[in-house]
Amino acid sequence: LYLVVAWVVIQVLDIVFPALNVPDWAMSMVVVLLIVGFPVAMVLAWMFETPAAVARGRRRPKRAPRPERQAGKEEDSSSPRSIAVLPFVNLSDDKENEYFSDGMTEEILNALTKIPELRVASRTSSFAFKGMVKDVQEIADELRVDTVVEGSVRKAGERGRVSAQLIDAEDGYHLWSETYDGGLEDIFRLQDTIARSIVEALKIELVGTGGSLVDPETADVDAYTHYLKGRFFFYRFQRDDLNRSLEQYNQALEHDPDYGRAYAGIADTWMQLADAWVPPEKSYPEAKAAAQKAIELDESLAEAHTALGKVYGWFEWDFDRAELALRRAVAANPRYPDAHWGLASILPPNGQLEGAIEEMRAALALDPLSPVFSYFLARFLMFAGQLDEAVEESKRTAELDPTSFRALQVLGQCHLLSGEPELALERFQRAHEVSGVVSVNAYIARALADLGRKDEARELLDRAE
Repeated sequence: LYLVVAWVVIQVLDIVFPALNVPDWAMSMVVVLLIVGFPVAMVLAWMFETPAAVARGRRRPKRAPRPERQAGKEEDSSSPRSIAVLPFVNLSDDKENEYFSDGMTEEILNALTKIPELRVASRTSSFAFKGMVKDVQEIADELRVDTVVEGSVRKAGERGRVSAQLIDAEDGYHLWSETYDGGLEDIFRLQDTIARSIVEALKIELVGTGGSLVDPETADVDAYTHYLKGRFFFYRFQRDDLNRSLEQYNQALEHDPDYGRAYAGIADTWMQLADAWVPPEKSYPEAKAAAQKAIELDESLAEAHTALGKVYGWFEWDFDRAELALRRAVAANPRYPDAHWGLASILPPNGQLEGAIEEMRAALALDPLSPVFSYFLARFLMFAGQLDEAVEESKRTAELDPTSFRALQVLGQCHLLSGEPELALERFQRAHEVSGVVSVNAYIARALADLGRKDEARELLDRAE
């Protein structure tokens, strides 16, 4: 391009200079300058047109929010690094081994949460991208992290191979990658090695983490295997899978009766089954018993304290005991988003609405893709009279889950509180269309009453009852 432009310049000046009676030496000077400029153009072309530079140029527009995050880093060098551990791909011939690759991912993620200088995206948010073919930088933007871990697992019998790589989301370059082989008896050492390698690649000094980032609570590989299968089925969140999850946890306890995490898993599962699939008088006491046993075996289990606190608050309505248990859960693991959500859910009845909003923000910071957390934050903002923020958060809930009728309910309530019953009625009717839930009729009736259509409202409530 430089040579073409230079040639055109020479041709034009060859015509123009004589007409203007410009001395001959001027033309010679232009040619010399163009020749001298050619090496400079070559160097610049090499700097900006190499494949790495082209890749950087293509990728940067995708990371529009980055400038803001980079500016924040420059202002506050103490800001923690952030990371997401994406679900490791199961490359085993036996696809039933997917529980193992998911379990490996979760254990490494949990190990990294022990590093105070590292902000780790929650399991729920990271696993939202399972099976997706998506640019790592886009994923990083959605999860609000600056580094991403990817990996694969191949398991054959009692042997396994794990490959992992750490990627800088800014430019897509690998900061670290490694492949490990070993037997299942080495699984905990392998998880610890990978976690430590990631921390070292991020140039974070390990202080106060004890001898290991991965602390196995059982030495029985069979118990651990059943535990991983229990977690695998649990996260499918369907009734049959939750029952299979309970079976796997109980088998884990047959191999190791003192396995606290298995009891915590049982408590979690009963909480998930409660109300929708199992009557509360059956499910909540089962969850409570399992949680108490887990805490008896290991007081550090945030999952167990969380389940126990929810039972106290949601079933027994003992909000003081619930708050105490859930604050213990947050203290045991401040990186556990469900503990923040559980605490937030019982603070309003205890007169602590602002605290509930703060806890929901903490839960969303850890799990930004959770429509449930987003809905609860919107709801609490509405209770606090912060209607503009409540509306914005409800819209975000709807983006995260287009089927969420609860987001529409909050939007409708905000319209009612703002004196816009027509808009409220539209939102509530849409919520009923999406869900078919009978209780939505109560909201529709409120909007009708505000519009002066009280006979219609009463008729609707009578039908609903």
